[in-house]
Amino acid sequence: MMKYKAIFMVILISAVSPALADAQPGSSPILEGPYLGQEPPGDTPVLFSPGVISTGKEHSAAMFTPDGNEVWFGRLFPAAIYFMSRTDGKWTEPQLAPFCDTSTTSLYPVLSHEGTQVFFSSDRPLNPQAQKLPRGDYHLWVSEKTAGQWSDPQHLDDSINLGRRQSCGYVAANGDLYFASFVQDRSLDIFYSKSIGDGYGNPESLSAVNSPTPDHSPFVAPDRSYLIFSSFRGGLGRSDLFISFRDQNGHWSKPENMGSTINSEFKDEYPYVTPDGNYLFFNSNRPSSLNKEVIGDGPGNIYWVDAGIIERLKLKSGGAR
Repeated sequence: MMKYKAIFMVILISAVSPALADAQPGSSPILEGPYLGQEPPGDTPVLFSPGVISTGKEHSAAMFTPDGNEVWFGRLFPAAIYFMSRTDGKWTEPQLAPFCDTSTTSLYPVLSHEGTQVFFSSDRPLNPQAQKLPRGDYHLWVSEKTAGQWSDPQHLDDSINLGRRQSCGYVAANGDLYFASFVQDRSLDIFYSKSIGDGYGNPESLSAVNSPTPDHSPFVAPDRSYLIFSSFRGGLGRSDLFISFRDQNGHWSKPENMGSTINSEFKDEYPYVTPDGNYLFFNSNRPSSLNKEVIGDGPGNIYWVDAGIIERLKLKSGGAR
């Protein structure tokens, strides 16, 4: 009787979510092909790799290297960065990033557009003699890939780590850095810092897109033609994805809500567009086939959708002026 009950439970789990059933301990799926072999999405966001990458513990988007052979993402419980790589056509299981350990917090991994740098936030000590940062404080760090190996993380200088919390350091093709920071008595704002030699200039608030409410997790296109970010300024849910377009004179348009096709009545955050420009990834705590109820504040699942919506919104807004 117990044998038949067990068989029934496996069938039931598989019917709900085949990927989740395959991801049970001892029966990890063999994943092959681009984007972990997932069927490409259309104009409606769908879960990305449910049960393997999307597990309800994620706290970032899923980000791919330009060659499509690595994917990086952040998770909570513990708060750490993970990656998967494709070797001989097959994807490995999620592995802890080589520069991470679970004694400190590391989150918000962001791959450079070339895939040779990973920017991330951490409360790790600034030097071997120091203590880790106070609870809730994070600085930006970067690790570089050389000869197939990721370097020990380097702390970005104090001009970048100017507030209590820094996150989501995206670098445009010209080297400019975009990130979010708590500064003084303001909520989270988006800043950018111009590339100067081997470093960065003093950060400037991106006042054209910031609001009195938290604005964070900026993704900037390689050519800086658009910026997608998350904001609590009001819309469909607690936080929504917004987009701003940059004109030929370097001016950013008024941010536009990306609409009900993308956003939900819950939290939608951490946007990222793949290097090929085909897909938009983001994080959401909305109900799904993996979670019938909304996920509590913090974690979520990773979704992806066809990035054609970006061009449609650009045309709707009149394009670059």
